[in-house]
Amino acid sequence: RTSTPGQGLMVWMNAVYGDKTTEAWKQLAGHTVTVTKGWWEAYSMFLEGGADYVLSYTTSPAYHQITEEKDQYKAAEFKEGHAAQIEVAARLKTSKEPELAQQFLQFLISEEAQKILPVTNWMLPVVDVELPEVFDTLVKPEKVGFTPEEIAEKRKGWIKDWRSAAAN
Repeated sequence: RTSTPGQGLMVWMNAVYGDKTTEAWKQLAGHTVTVTKGWWEAYSMFLEGGADYVLSYTTSPAYHQITEEKDQYKAAEFKEGHAAQIEVAARLKTSKEPELAQQFLQFLISEEAQKILPVTNWMLPVVDVELPEVFDTLVKPEKVGFTPEEIAEKRKGWIKDWRSAAAN
């Protein structure tokens, strides 16, 4: 529940179901095989045949197509849209090498780095760069969710509601 995909699911559930989210969690719990400690444990279980579906990323199929030349994995597209996951990097105020940290942050948003990240971290770039053709075949969902401020304000309550609904 605290992995970034798990938190994305939590945001999505609250965006889609609003004040009916607790009931939606209870209904989903009846169809859930297991909740793992993190994304990798769940994804490994899925790849080993331990589950028919797994909560993952819309870019996961690109990994299999590029690295394994397999195209049997597909991402579901939800008509309501998907919660976007944005990876972040930051420089600490107490950094001992602030200039070096700033250079690294600038590199991360450079075209050079943004061409590497989609095929190593399997995420979409934040700047417009040419991607391998496989990315053209991926689901391109509408985004749903909340502002970072709304999530920060409501996150603890949402987690509490999720745990409570899943326990019943």
